[in-house]
Amino acid sequence: MRNRSGAEPEALVIDRAAAAEIPSQDAVREWAHGRRAFVSSVMSELPAERRAAAEAARAIGVVPVMFEQFGGRDADPEDAYLSEVETSDIYLGILGRRYGKPLPSRFSATHAEYLHAEKRGLRLAVWCLRANDREGHEESFLSEIRTFHVVPEFATPDDLRAQIEDRLKAIAAEDLAPWCKLGNVVFRATEVSDDGSRLRVVARVRSDDVAHALEAMRGGGFNHGGEGRFTWSGRSRMVRVTSVDTTTTSARSRIVRLGLETREAGRDAMMEMSVSGLGPDDLTEAGLRTALFGTRHPLADQHLGFMGEIPDSFAALRAARVSDEITRPLAELMFADALVGSGRAARITQFRLGAAVRGVRRLVAGWQAPRRYSNERPSERQIEGDVRL
Repeated sequence: MRNRSGAEPEALVIDRAAAAEIPSQDAVREWAHGRRAFVSSVMSELPAERRAAAEAARAIGVVPVMFEQFGGRDADPEDAYLSEVETSDIYLGILGRRYGKPLPSRFSATHAEYLHAEKRGLRLAVWCLRANDREGHEESFLSEIRTFHVVPEFATPDDLRAQIEDRLKAIAAEDLAPWCKLGNVVFRATEVSDDGSRLRVVARVRSDDVAHALEAMRGGGFNHGGEGRFTWSGRSRMVRVTSVDTTTTSARSRIVRLGLETREAGRDAMMEMSVSGLGPDDLTEAGLRTALFGTRHPLADQHLGFMGEIPDSFAALRAARVSDEITRPLAELMFADALVGSGRAARITQFRLGAAVRGVRRLVAGWQAPRRYSNERPSERQIEGDVRL
């Protein structure tokens, strides 16, 4: 989709090789310190698999949280295990053949734990036993999870142990080196420090094209000497590049250190307007639904749809044709860049992108609207629909 000026979105320069970057064992251990992983499954059906999950977590330093270890408590069992979900950082789900006994909530314990983990924003990772005789409720539960998550199969406890350990290391890598976007250049940073007026970014860059693009920003080369956005970890700032230092390593990569000076971001006056009873936040939501889902804009009949027009957040990513492995984190990065970077959102509160089914993915995204008045309570917004990505 073209933007308001009619131009195609600027092509992204992406450090694709960075997706395979594996953090050191010491770095993973440091990341794992104090983190907890809740192990969820039908206990009586999969005891060996639960032990394998616990062993995988301990192997990298994560503390496994298991119902077997809770001991006697006065609290209702359902409240007890859900409270343990709340104190965990990662949800490890293991699905077998059986759904489990429904609780008063009508969900099984595993299903209730999954929903609670999702609601609380835990990192979710789920596996299923390779089986052809799953119960109907369990098959439906698995289909529900697969709407938004890839669910690998496993054959044996040892197979599961290896997969969980690899997935936990991948989660560590995502946290230790989050994806960033500076202008149209996308890379992973190992460090971002922010003192309010200056940003210091350190990145190990594997792509020659990305390294060249960053080095070209020296001496006012960024946006032809102007300003641009830097987006990372759900945040976005307007910046000016003040320095680019590069060290070439023996591992055919470069350590790039960026100095960025934050600038005051200008606001589009059209983003503060109300039209035909729709406030600025209503127009943002309507514009997103039109851009991402193809929904008819509520002002289209009045020929005023352009007033709420928002460019397709994923157009440049779609054109880049990235691997499925990095589609979700880059889509979240682009969404934050579009909303937080433009001032339409104060922060992203939720982002769930499903697996591709014939080129279509289910998207659920939420954000907090910007505060315009000191006594205003920011509104929470959410959209859900199918996107081609």
